[in-house]
Amino acid sequence: MIKRIKICTGPGCRAWDAEIMAKRLAKMQGAPVTVVKCMNKCGGGTSIRLRDRGKIFKLRDSDEVVSLIKGDTSSLIEAC
Repeated sequence: MIKRIKICTGPGCRAWDAEIMAKRLAKMQGAPVTVVKCMNKCGGGTSIRLRDRGKIFKLRDSDEVVSLIKGDTSSLIEAC
């Protein structure tokens, strides 16, 4: 299970509903969800950092939130 999640709320990520995803994760996750300013990995989805791994991934759809909660990161794309 994911222990900590940081979600970017910069302008590009807000266009991908970053705030909605953050609220949904916070309700369902049970672990700290932190919103942060721009991670400078813009484009292609909401940038998220999983504290366990330190990598930044792109969350593109609210359905991916459910997979993330279960600890499944296989559907996420790593940001370059």
